[in-house]
Amino acid sequence: MLSAIILVCDRSAPEPASLEAVVRSLSALVPATIEGLVRNVTLASAGESEDLRKIADHAGCEIAMAADASGVIAAGLGGARGDLLLILRAGYAPQAGFIEEVADCFQRATRPEALLFRTVPEGLLTRLAPGLSPVQGLVARRGGLDRASPDLASLVRRAGSAPTARTRLRRVD
Repeated sequence: MLSAIILVCDRSAPEPASLEAVVRSLSALVPATIEGLVRNVTLASAGESEDLRKIADHAGCEIAMAADASGVIAAGLGGARGDLLLILRAGYAPQAGFIEEVADCFQRATRPEALLFRTVPEGLLTRLAPGLSPVQGLVARRGGLDRASPDLASLVRRAGSAPTARTRLRRVD
C-alpha cells in the first residue's frame, strides 16, 4: 500500500498550488484509496495555511508544514506511514489504469526502485516525443528517497533510469 504525499509547493515550484488544485489532486486519489492501494495521504507545504488545514481536516489526511519551500520534501516524508510512497505535485491527477499499473509493477519479483509519472503530452514536441513530457509524480521506496532533496526534480534525478509509467498525469488545476 502507498503513502501518498501531495506537494503543494517545493523549491522548483515555490508558489503554492491553488486550493482547488489540491482538492482535485486529492479527489483523484479516492478510487485508489477505496481499492486499498493508497493507505494515507499527506499534504506537504511551506508556511502556515488555515485553508490548507481545513482541506486536510475534511479529507481526513495529514498535513506537513516546512519552514520554507526547500524543506517540503523532508516534511512530507516525515508524515508518510508506509514504505512505498507516491509523491505527486498538486494540480495533477493520475489517469485511469493507475491503480492496476502500480499494483502490478510493485508486486512483481523484479520491482523497480521507482516508477516515474509524466504528464499527458500537450504540445507538438511532447506528442512526437512523449518522453519529453515533464515528470510530475513518482512512486518509490522510502529507502531510495533522500530527505535532503529540496524538490521533486531532485528526486527524479536521483531515481536515475527508473521506468516511466504508461499511465499519465493529467493537469487538473
